[in-house]
Amino acid sequence: MYRFFLSRKLWLCCLCFCAGLVFFSSKLMPPSGVQFGFKNQNMILIHPMRRDPHSPDRRATRTNAQLDTLSNWYSPARKYVEIIRQDHPVRPRFGIALGFEFDEETADYPYTPTFAKLQIKDFAWGGVEFSPADSCNYTGVSNEVSNDLTVQIEGYEKDTIYGRFSGLLLSAAGPMAPLDSGRFRVLVHRVE
Repeated sequence: MYRFFLSRKLWLCCLCFCAGLVFFSSKLMPPSGVQFGFKNQNMILIHPMRRDPHSPDRRATRTNAQLDTLSNWYSPARKYVEIIRQDHPVRPRFGIALGFEFDEETADYPYTPTFAKLQIKDFAWGGVEFSPADSCNYTGVSNEVSNDLTVQIEGYEKDTIYGRFSGLLLSAAGPMAPLDSGRFRVLVHRVE
Protein backbone atom coordinates (compact mmCIF):
# COMPACT_ATOMS: atom_id res chain seq x y z
CA MET A 1 0.00 0.00 0.00
CA TYR A 2 2.80 2.43 0.93
CA ARG A 3 4.67 1.63 -2.33
CA PHE A 4 1.49 2.22 -4.35
CA PHE A 5 0.95 5.60 -2.64
CA LEU A 6 4.57 6.61 -3.25
CA SER A 7 4.51 5.62 -6.92
CA ARG A 8 1.16 7.40 -7.39
CA LYS A 9 2.57 10.53 -5.76
CA LEU A 10 5.66 10.37 -7.99
CA TRP A 11 3.48 9.87 -11.05
CA LEU A 12 1.35 12.92 -10.13
CA CYS A 13 4.46 15.05 -9.59
CA CYS A 14 5.78 14.06 -13.01
CA LEU A 15 2.43 14.80 -14.61
CA CYS A 16 2.26 18.24 -12.96
CA PHE A 17 5.83 19.00 -14.03
CA CYS A 18 5.10 18.04 -17.65
CA ALA A 19 1.87 20.07 -17.68
CA GLY A 20 3.75 23.08 -16.30
CA LEU A 21 6.48 22.67 -18.89
CA VAL A 22 3.92 22.58 -21.72
CA PHE A 23 2.09 25.60 -20.29
CA PHE A 24 5.21 27.74 -19.90
CA SER A 25 6.69 26.74 -23.25
CA SER A 26 3.40 27.63 -24.95
CA LYS A 27 3.60 31.05 -23.29
CA LEU A 28 7.07 31.56 -24.77
CA MET A 29 6.19 30.78 -28.38
CA PRO A 30 3.07 29.85 -30.29
CA PRO A 31 3.32 26.57 -32.23
CA SER A 32 3.48 28.47 -35.51
CA GLY A 33 3.80 32.20 -35.83
CA VAL A 34 5.63 35.31 -34.72
CA GLN A 35 5.66 36.83 -31.23
CA PHE A 36 7.24 40.14 -30.18
CA GLY A 37 6.90 43.22 -27.98
CA PHE A 38 6.04 46.50 -29.69
CA LYS A 39 4.77 49.79 -28.20
CA ASN A 40 4.10 48.24 -24.77
CA GLN A 41 2.09 45.38 -26.28
CA ASN A 42 2.91 41.71 -26.51
CA MET A 43 1.86 40.69 -30.01
CA ILE A 44 1.29 37.13 -31.18
CA LEU A 45 0.64 36.96 -34.92
CA ILE A 46 -0.21 33.47 -36.11
CA HIS A 47 -2.28 33.92 -39.27
CA PRO A 48 -0.92 33.86 -42.82
CA MET A 49 -2.60 36.06 -45.43
CA ARG A 50 -6.01 34.95 -46.75
CA ARG A 51 -8.55 36.23 -49.28
CA ASP A 52 -11.37 38.28 -47.86
CA PRO A 53 -14.64 36.95 -49.33
CA HIS A 54 -16.43 40.18 -48.35
CA SER A 55 -13.95 42.49 -50.06
CA PRO A 56 -13.34 41.35 -53.64
CA ASP A 57 -10.62 43.94 -54.36
CA ARG A 58 -8.37 42.94 -51.45
CA ARG A 59 -5.93 40.19 -52.51
CA ALA A 60 -8.50 39.12 -55.11
CA THR A 61 -5.98 38.01 -57.70
CA ARG A 62 -4.53 35.16 -55.59
CA THR A 63 -5.91 31.95 -54.15
CA ASN A 64 -5.58 31.08 -50.46
CA ALA A 65 -2.97 28.45 -51.38
CA GLN A 66 -0.89 31.09 -53.19
CA LEU A 67 -1.25 33.50 -50.26
CA ASP A 68 -0.18 30.76 -47.86
CA THR A 69 2.97 30.17 -49.90
CA LEU A 70 3.65 33.93 -50.01
CA SER A 71 3.30 34.01 -46.22
CA ASN A 72 5.81 31.19 -45.61
CA TRP A 73 8.40 30.75 -48.31
CA TYR A 74 11.99 29.64 -48.58
CA SER A 75 13.99 29.72 -51.80
CA PRO A 76 17.06 27.44 -51.64
CA ALA A 77 18.29 28.94 -54.93
CA ARG A 78 18.09 32.54 -53.65
CA LYS A 79 18.96 31.44 -50.09
CA TYR A 80 16.19 33.62 -48.72
CA VAL A 81 13.24 33.17 -46.32
CA GLU A 82 10.21 35.44 -46.02
CA ILE A 83 7.57 35.18 -43.31
CA ILE A 84 4.36 37.23 -43.15
CA ARG A 85 2.01 36.92 -40.19
CA GLN A 86 -1.11 38.84 -39.11
CA ASP A 87 -3.43 38.97 -36.11
CA HIS A 88 -6.43 37.98 -38.28
CA PRO A 89 -6.38 36.07 -41.60
CA VAL A 90 -8.68 38.34 -43.65
CA ARG A 91 -9.24 41.51 -41.62
CA PRO A 92 -5.94 42.15 -39.84
CA ARG A 93 -5.17 45.13 -37.66
CA PHE A 94 -1.45 44.34 -37.32
CA GLY A 95 0.97 42.39 -39.47
CA ILE A 96 4.67 41.72 -39.71
CA ALA A 97 6.94 40.83 -42.62
CA LEU A 98 10.32 39.33 -41.78
CA GLY A 99 12.81 38.38 -44.49
CA PHE A 100 16.35 37.10 -44.14
CA GLU A 101 19.17 35.33 -45.91
CA PHE A 102 19.36 31.62 -45.03
CA ASP A 103 21.16 28.53 -46.30
CA GLU A 104 19.79 25.20 -45.10
CA GLU A 105 23.27 23.68 -45.41
CA THR A 106 24.39 25.78 -42.44
CA ALA A 107 25.55 23.34 -39.82
CA ASP A 108 26.07 25.66 -36.87
CA TYR A 109 23.30 27.28 -34.85
CA PRO A 110 22.58 29.88 -33.74
CA TYR A 111 23.08 31.37 -37.20
CA THR A 112 23.06 35.12 -37.85
CA PRO A 113 22.00 36.08 -41.40
CA THR A 114 24.18 38.52 -43.30
CA PHE A 115 21.03 40.21 -44.63
CA ALA A 116 17.67 40.67 -42.90
CA LYS A 117 14.74 43.10 -43.17
CA LEU A 118 11.63 43.74 -41.13
CA GLN A 119 8.38 45.68 -41.52
CA ILE A 120 5.45 46.22 -39.13
CA LYS A 121 2.07 47.06 -40.64
CA ASP A 122 -0.85 48.74 -38.89
CA PHE A 123 -3.67 48.14 -41.39
CA ALA A 124 -5.81 50.87 -39.79
CA TRP A 125 -3.37 53.41 -41.25
CA GLY A 126 -3.93 52.14 -44.78
CA GLY A 127 -1.26 52.17 -47.41
CA VAL A 128 0.18 49.51 -49.67
CA GLU A 129 0.37 46.08 -48.04
CA PHE A 130 3.93 45.32 -46.95
CA SER A 131 5.59 47.64 -49.42
CA PRO A 132 8.41 50.19 -49.09
CA ALA A 133 5.97 52.64 -50.71
CA ASP A 134 3.87 52.58 -47.53
CA SER A 135 5.15 55.74 -45.87
CA CYS A 136 2.75 55.82 -42.91
CA ASN A 137 3.74 52.56 -41.28
CA TYR A 138 6.94 51.40 -39.68
CA THR A 139 8.70 50.45 -42.87
CA GLY A 140 11.46 48.88 -40.89
CA VAL A 141 15.12 48.63 -41.54
CA SER A 142 17.48 46.11 -43.01
CA ASN A 143 20.69 45.12 -41.29
CA GLU A 144 22.40 46.09 -44.53
CA VAL A 145 21.94 49.79 -43.68
CA SER A 146 21.59 49.68 -39.90
CA ASN A 147 22.81 47.59 -36.99
CA ASP A 148 19.49 48.21 -35.22
CA LEU A 149 18.03 44.95 -36.55
CA THR A 150 19.22 41.56 -35.38
CA VAL A 151 17.92 38.16 -36.45
CA GLN A 152 19.25 34.91 -35.03
CA ILE A 153 18.14 31.55 -36.42
CA GLU A 154 18.19 28.89 -33.72
CA GLY A 155 17.30 25.92 -35.90
CA TYR A 156 15.77 24.45 -39.04
CA GLU A 157 14.10 21.04 -38.86
CA LYS A 158 11.64 19.39 -41.26
CA ASP A 159 11.15 22.70 -43.14
CA THR A 160 10.32 24.51 -39.87
CA ILE A 161 12.56 27.48 -39.13
CA TYR A 162 12.71 29.13 -35.72
CA GLY A 163 14.67 31.87 -34.04
CA ARG A 164 14.75 35.31 -32.40
CA PHE A 165 14.81 38.91 -33.58
CA SER A 166 14.76 42.50 -32.31
CA GLY A 167 15.19 45.92 -33.80
CA LEU A 168 14.54 49.62 -33.86
CA LEU A 169 11.95 50.43 -36.51
CA LEU A 170 11.73 53.70 -38.38
CA SER A 171 8.63 55.39 -39.72
CA ALA A 172 8.68 57.75 -42.67
CA ALA A 173 6.33 59.90 -40.59
CA GLY A 174 9.25 60.52 -38.21
CA PRO A 175 9.04 58.42 -35.04
CA MET A 176 11.10 55.38 -34.11
CA ALA A 177 9.90 52.42 -32.05
CA PRO A 178 11.80 49.45 -30.62
CA LEU A 179 10.70 45.90 -31.26
CA ASP A 180 11.98 43.42 -28.68
CA SER A 181 11.75 39.81 -27.51
CA GLY A 182 10.83 38.68 -31.00
CA ARG A 183 10.49 34.95 -31.67
CA PHE A 184 9.33 33.03 -34.73
CA ARG A 185 8.55 29.41 -35.58
CA VAL A 186 7.16 28.80 -39.06
CA LEU A 187 6.85 25.89 -41.49
CA VAL A 188 8.13 27.28 -44.80
CA HIS A 189 7.24 26.18 -48.34
CA ARG A 190 10.11 25.63 -50.76
CA VAL A 191 9.81 27.75 -53.89
CA GLU A 192 12.09 28.13 -56.88
